[in-house]
Order: sequence, then C-alpha cells, then structure tokens
Amino acid sequence: MSVAVMNSPVMPYLWDDPLAFLPRRKTQRFQKDQTIYTPDDPADLLFLVVDGTVKLSRISDAGRETVLDFCSADTFFGESAIMGRRDRGESAVALDECSVMEWSRDELGQLMLRTPELGPSMLRVMAAKLYDADTRIESLAIDQISQRLIKVLLRLGGQFGTPTGPLTLHIMPLTHELLARYVGTSREIITQHMSQLRRKGVLEYSRAGIDFNPDELRAVL
Repeated sequence: MSVAVMNSPVMPYLWDDPLAFLPRRKTQRFQKDQTIYTPDDPADLLFLVVDGTVKLSRISDAGRETVLDFCSADTFFGESAIMGRRDRGESAVALDECSVMEWSRDELGQLMLRTPELGPSMLRVMAAKLYDADTRIESLAIDQISQRLIKVLLRLGGQFGTPTGPLTLHIMPLTHELLARYVGTSREIITQHMSQLRRKGVLEYSRAGIDFNPDELRAVL
C-alpha cells in the first residue's frame, strides 16, 4: 500500500464502526424460533442484533435447510438491503429470544449522502463477512467433517463463548441437527464426531450447552 493511500483522510473511515454513524432506533423483540424475514420478503431493511442470536439459512429445492450463519450481539445482517437486491433469498429466524434494530434502505442512502464515512465503514463489515464466507467454503472443500466441526465450534466460541474458567468456554446449546446443517452433513455423523470429541476429553455437551478448552480442541484438528 502506497504512502499516499495510507495518509489519505478517507483511510481511517474504513475501520470505523458503522454504529458511530447510524442513528439509534427502537429495538424490536423476537421470541425463540420467530421469523424475522423470509427469502421472498423485500430486501429493504438492514438489521443489527442488539442481544440474543439470529440464524440465517436457505432452503434448497429439495426442502433441506442449510445454515449460513449465526449472528450474535452487535452483528449486522440483511446486508442485501444495500446491495440492490429485490428479495432476501435467505431467511432470518431468532435462535433464542433476541432484540434487533433496523434501518430502511432509503434511510441508509440518505445517511450515506450526509455522512460519507458510513459507506466505507459498511464496506468493511461486508468485506469481513465475505472473508468469513470464503473461509467456510474453503473448509467445505478441503477439510474432513471432523475438522469442519471443530472449526465451527471454535468460531462459535469466538462469537458467543462465555468464559467458565481460565481456559474454558461455554456456548449455547445447539442441537446436532442444527450443527449438521451448518457443517454440511447429517445429524448422525455430527453425533458420532461429537461423541468422539467427548471421549477424547476435549469438550462436554448437554442440553445446557457446549463447554470446551479452545486450545485443546484446536490441538485435535
């Protein structure tokens, strides 16, 4: 990167938090399993998770769900609102009780005209999501299922993990079916690999959630 680019007054805006420029809105509350939008809904709103968790997914023509992502607090979703798409193409569902904030496409356009810094900061958010998606696609292409599962658990630990000790994390309870839809395999295979990880002593799981030491889990990749 050239010195001229690095010294450009525009450059710092790329790293600013969009929330520094977006006006606060009254939050909406969604109950567990409540739909926030469907694939056919118009892509005219950008959302932010205030608290709780949102699941993004798509349904194939055969009726099979693929989980695209889990969005935690302070995470934007519904970026198709600023990409010129007419409909969503995906569904957003509250994985647990959650609150979200929203801004309309028209409002975002007006805000970007008045506050030029908002555009680059939103670009940074979208670039980060594209990088995560590329990383996941690469994992689907080259990793074995056990490796994909471990990487997913580590990613979720980084997103949602609550420390339960100096070295361990706790994440929300996730069914093996839901993990299978995220990893790209069957529930039975996820159950098999989760049981193997438990026998190795690198994680514990129950209806209360999943507990693991990230370093120990990473060591068996």
